[in-house]
Amino acid sequence: MEPILTTVLPVFGMIVLGYAFTRARIFDAASGKGITLFVFNVAIPALLFKTVATMEPQQAAPWNLWLAFFGGLAITWLVAAFVSRFFETLAVSGGAAASMAAGFGNLALLGTPLALSHFGQAVAIPLGMILSIHAPVLWFAAMLHREVSRHSGNFSLARTGKELFVNLATNGIVLGLVAGSLWRLTELGLHPIAGTMLDMLAAAAVPTALFALGVSLAGYSLKGAWSGMFALIALKMVLMPILVFMMVRYVVTVPPLWAQVAVLFAAMPTGANAFLFAHRNEEAVPAVSGAIALGTGLAAISASILLYLMDTGVI
Repeated sequence: MEPILTTVLPVFGMIVLGYAFTRARIFDAASGKGITLFVFNVAIPALLFKTVATMEPQQAAPWNLWLAFFGGLAITWLVAAFVSRFFETLAVSGGAAASMAAGFGNLALLGTPLALSHFGQAVAIPLGMILSIHAPVLWFAAMLHREVSRHSGNFSLARTGKELFVNLATNGIVLGLVAGSLWRLTELGLHPIAGTMLDMLAAAAVPTALFALGVSLAGYSLKGAWSGMFALIALKMVLMPILVFMMVRYVVTVPPLWAQVAVLFAAMPTGANAFLFAHRNEEAVPAVSGAIALGTGLAAISASILLYLMDTGVI
């Protein structure tokens, strides 16, 4: 249990530090945004670029991993849309915001640091494969869900597809993976200077991501819509990891470490993009923001339990 505590406590300690500095007005929302941009556009892409550019031949293709993770996510999405009917605060637009909150986990700022801290650099490939399409696919699904539910005559599949393509083409994580793959094909390797710079940037990814998450959490509220908030937490942090676990255990075959990454990512609390979607459309904002704030706190306990089950061979 001690190795798990030495992973989880420093991770959440960095989150608390960012939160405390913001509440003390040493940092503000603009500072947090700047740190987050550095993490998404520089640090994590640098880590993925070097990992892909220098990696050994792959253990497996991404298709089974994607099927397991996004298959479990899709079922959770549908269940959330159904459950949202019973909560007035979640039922708007067919529960699109609820489904987004139940499916979109905090993978970049919490899941990635946890996975890297506990399992090491070996998980960079599977986590990169999930991260690379996670946000664009879920944004597309949420926009489609909302517009179809509202029977909007203005909905355009072509326009939504174009937005998805633009999101992929301008996503730093996707670009890092693609660039690393292309550089690997050249078989030139990495110059020591470039390698050292990439190592420095990669080393900054975990602490800055966690600190930025703490800064952002200071802006979320737990007020109002408590029943909807707990429903979202149950869907995201209980139902989805169970479904993904069943997928990797009984439906598809992936390397054991990849399976553990998929389940860990599935168990992460609701991420900030779900709040952005809810806020943008002014739907289910209190419940979604509460699910992010409280869910992140609960993740300190749930992640410890999950990692223990993985280390003991249960998962």
